[in-house]
Amino acid sequence: MGVVYQASRANDPIAGRYGGKIVECAPNIRPVYDSLVTLANQGQHWARLTIEGIQSLKSGRTHQNNIFVKKNHLVQGGYEEFTMMLPGCKVTVEKRPDDTFIVVNLEPDLNYFQLQQGAERPGLYEAKQTGRRGVWTATLKENGNIKNEKDRLVAISERNYNKVGKAAKEGADSLAAAPFSGGTQRVNQNGFDLHYTPGTKKIGGLINYKEATRPLDNESLHESAYLLAQTMYDARNIKGVGWVAEYGGSGVLTQAMKMLTDRNVTLENHTVFLYRPRTSANEAYKLAEKLKLNIPSEFSKRGLLDYMGNRDQFELIGNRLRHGKEYHAGHATKDLYQLGTSLHGGGAILATVGSALATQAGVTTGQISVSALMAAHPALVVFLGAVVAAKPVAKLGNQLVEQTLPDRHRQIKRKLGW
Repeated sequence: MGVVYQASRANDPIAGRYGGKIVECAPNIRPVYDSLVTLANQGQHWARLTIEGIQSLKSGRTHQNNIFVKKNHLVQGGYEEFTMMLPGCKVTVEKRPDDTFIVVNLEPDLNYFQLQQGAERPGLYEAKQTGRRGVWTATLKENGNIKNEKDRLVAISERNYNKVGKAAKEGADSLAAAPFSGGTQRVNQNGFDLHYTPGTKKIGGLINYKEATRPLDNESLHESAYLLAQTMYDARNIKGVGWVAEYGGSGVLTQAMKMLTDRNVTLENHTVFLYRPRTSANEAYKLAEKLKLNIPSEFSKRGLLDYMGNRDQFELIGNRLRHGKEYHAGHATKDLYQLGTSLHGGGAILATVGSALATQAGVTTGQISVSALMAAHPALVVFLGAVVAAKPVAKLGNQLVEQTLPDRHRQIKRKLGW
């Protein structure tokens, strides 16, 4: 269960003295704090992390990047006030001139655990295939720890899955694409751990360009990233763990890695991979290097139409040549060739789809986007499905469906046993 916290006595500091710095609690806040202590003692992981976050103030205000401290401002009396965003709790703290800290407001969601159980808050799940039909199920891991076994695989999901079971099913396919996963058979047989972020809006991508290029500034991911960072930290002594972020899950992973680097953590025995990332792959790479993670020669799988996945590849290739231990000129040449192929192939797909559909719509490709045409013509889903299901499959048709309708593409692959 980790550290067990004792409720504070009436006049004692919350966390005692740490190098001369004291964290105290305003009298009206102490009952709320003690409620969190009780929940932590009962084994609720999120409450334990909140208590640890408050106690971490011993390190000083300037070291709190890993818990996402809001901007400073001065309150009456000239005190510095800031807000800490912790899992299920917002904490407002004042820093006094004598380097003491006082918690002046706590806003915990005491139903957080129940919301996690209902997959309405981020959490870690164990994903398994069950039954003859191989249905994926996901069970919440209350302590936030991955399975303690060598070479354990962990998927970090996109945010737009309406059910955690759906995230597990899609996460299995993403994991199978990682070069160190062992493929579909191993993933299906052994299962994996899933870090799940609930929500309806995808993370990053071209539409959400600002949060895609600056993933560390995306406040909507702070809670999920904090939990993932703790999971990664707790797993640091398990050998061979593979962390695979799919689509916008790359943003959650990037923030989590930043928190760990702020704590000077290293994960030498672990490996990282991005499946069709929707946030900056170069930003993720730089943090992975600082964590001393193993980075395979193929750091990410990118689609022809994945703008964010391809956007900063030139800078990424340069960084890998300068800093990557196992990355050499041969790898760079291969990646540059693939990047050129992706850019050319993506243009061909856009031209092909745009031309065909624009003709049907009676407009030119310069007047309407492919995504808009797809929205205007739902029958395209059926058409593309027929294209990829036909045998022999045209290479362009297969790529077309994979890039524009990834969920549909995966369904067809499962049906055909690819």
